[in-house]
Amino acid sequence: MSQKPDLVCVGHIVREMITFPDGVKGPFLGSPPAYCSVAAARQGTKTGLVTKIGPDMPSELLVPFADAGVDTTGLLHTGMTTGSELIYDANGNKEIRYPAKADPINAADIPEAFRNCRLMYICTMDNDVTPQDIPGVVALGEVSGVDLGGYGGVHMSKANRAACPDLAALANGVAANFNIVKASDEDAIAIFGWDDPDKAAKIWLDGGSDVAVITAGSKGALVYTSKGKTIVPPLPIKAIDTTGGGDTFMAGFLSEYLRSADPIRSAQWGSATAACVIQKTGGVTASRMPAFEDVKAYVDQYYL
Repeated sequence: MSQKPDLVCVGHIVREMITFPDGVKGPFLGSPPAYCSVAAARQGTKTGLVTKIGPDMPSELLVPFADAGVDTTGLLHTGMTTGSELIYDANGNKEIRYPAKADPINAADIPEAFRNCRLMYICTMDNDVTPQDIPGVVALGEVSGVDLGGYGGVHMSKANRAACPDLAALANGVAANFNIVKASDEDAIAIFGWDDPDKAAKIWLDGGSDVAVITAGSKGALVYTSKGKTIVPPLPIKAIDTTGGGDTFMAGFLSEYLRSADPIRSAQWGSATAACVIQKTGGVTASRMPAFEDVKAYVDQYYL
C-alpha cells in the first residue's frame, strides 16, 4: 500500500486452539492486533499491522487482513508463530496457554513506511514487545496507546506472571510510556489484586497518561481524563459471541480518536463497534466487522 497508515497495531497474531468441555476447535486467527486491525480497517481507518509469524501459520488465517484492507508490510517471518490455547472449564472459567512463541517485536521491526504514523498501538498477548523495547516503538508514532492485557492483565501467561515480582509495577511502568491506556476490568483486578477501577485509572493518569479506558463488558466502559470520569453505557443488544469485544472496542475508539481527539465520543464509537461485532460470531473475519456507516448509525441512535 502506498499511503502511510494512520493507525499501526503492534503485537503477535496467534494461531488459536479453543478447548471446550466437549472438545477442541481450531485453528483460528486470534489476538488483540488481529481483531483491532481488521475492525479498524473495515470502518475506513488506514491501518497497518506489525507482527511476526512462522511457516506454521496457515495461510488461510491471514485472509481477513487482505479482505479488510490492512497494510501487512509489517508482517514479518520468523521461526514460529505464537500459538495459544484458550481453555474453558465446565464453569466457563478460562485459561490461556502459549505452547509456542514468536520472537519479540522491537523498534527495528517497524517498517520505514509505518514510522511517524499518527497513532502507534501496542496490544500484545504476552509481553510481545518487551518493556525495555517499548520506548523505542512508542517514539515512532505521534500518539501512543497500549492494552495492558499482556502486561499484568489476563492475557499474560502463568509462567510470566509467576516470574514477575510485581505485576502492578510492571503495568504501571509500561503505562507511563503511553498517551492512552486501556485495560478491561478483569485486567485491572489481575494487575492490582483489588477491584477499584477509579483507583487504577488515577494511578495511570498520575503516571503521565492522558486517557485511561477501562472496559467492563455488559456494564459499559469507563473513560478517565484530567477532567474526570465518564461512564459510557453499553448498547441494548443481544450478544451472541463476546470474543474480541474489547479489542474491537479499541478499533472503534482509536478510529474516532484519530478523527476528533475526543475520548468520550471515541468511547461511544468503540462501544458501537463492539456491539456490532458481538452480535455475530466466527472469530476474526472481515465480514464480522462493521463498516463506518454501521457504527455511525448506532452512535447517532443511542449516544447523540
